[in-house]
Amino acid sequence: MKKFLNILLRLVMIIVLLIIIYFAGILIINSLYDYRPEPLLLNVDKSQSLPGIEKHKPYSMITWNLGYAGLGNNSDFFYDGGKMTRPAEVDFNRYWEEIQAHILLLDSVDFLLLQEVDIASHRSYGINQFMQISESFDLHHGVFAKNYDVKYVPMPLFKPMANVVSGICVFSGRRLIESCWRNYDGNRSWPLGLFMPDRGFIVTISMLPSGKKLFIINTHNSAFDDGSLRNIQLEILYKYMVSAYQNGNYVIAGGDWNINPKGYANEPFISGDVAFGLSGIQAVQGPDFNWNVVFDPWYPTNRDVSAPYVSGLTPTTIIDFFVCSPNITVLEIKTFYDGFKNSDHHPVFLRFKLK
Repeated sequence: MKKFLNILLRLVMIIVLLIIIYFAGILIINSLYDYRPEPLLLNVDKSQSLPGIEKHKPYSMITWNLGYAGLGNNSDFFYDGGKMTRPAEVDFNRYWEEIQAHILLLDSVDFLLLQEVDIASHRSYGINQFMQISESFDLHHGVFAKNYDVKYVPMPLFKPMANVVSGICVFSGRRLIESCWRNYDGNRSWPLGLFMPDRGFIVTISMLPSGKKLFIINTHNSAFDDGSLRNIQLEILYKYMVSAYQNGNYVIAGGDWNINPKGYANEPFISGDVAFGLSGIQAVQGPDFNWNVVFDPWYPTNRDVSAPYVSGLTPTTIIDFFVCSPNITVLEIKTFYDGFKNSDHHPVFLRFKLK
């Protein structure tokens, strides 16, 4: 009996040691290859053949978090209390094919702001989604910036998310004079920061004949925090927006804010979906009361992903919308509701004029 206990004890010690070595190895590898994005100029040369921006003409824009084509209505996600890191390949292929088909129908939209676009991730079966969209969306010029590059995410233990390379992008149907990536300060510290996105935003700039500029901003703010990171990011973004607005320039920021907009009522939607609000987190109000926070109050833009989507039961909310400078006239705002068929987010459409 004593001999058996000694063998069992040694076996347990070996297993514990192997687990320690496994996680220590992951920490070392991810620390050595930790991606820390710097402010970056993005290439806009191919946009020079596109038409420019003029005053008093209507323009359009869509923001859409694609959820890397892995969070359609049959999916859940382990960070939110679910079990999955990626869907079955047959579901993924369906989500991705239908997302691409939807994007192809948007060729008349002037600006397309996308989040959670993978270029080399286990969770999206290694597909370069930005490249595939670029090849089929040839009337627009695309700029892409990484905000998530991790060698290995070890969770969940028996079905790890593994490697992730992902980012946000803007497809512009209008000529650009500049585009850049800017970081948010206050991203998560070591070691949790090794496994989480490094948040920031893309700016694209178009020139008007008058010499004024149109700034389009695509943001994807933090999730899974107590709100403190998101508050820091809002202040950084507001400061940039006000600076860009000076001298009569035009500014629109859109994206997945992971925050409710000012005026969100937290009441059931006309689609029958149950509403929830992000408690304890300051709403997006814009830099001051003159700026417009623009959203469609009738339909949700995001759902809870702790379980697959069930109409009328799954909690939903609004976190995808736009903030416009005072010299922007909003003509239309509309959520393209489809019951979260291919993503855990719905596309949101904006039509606007420059005053």
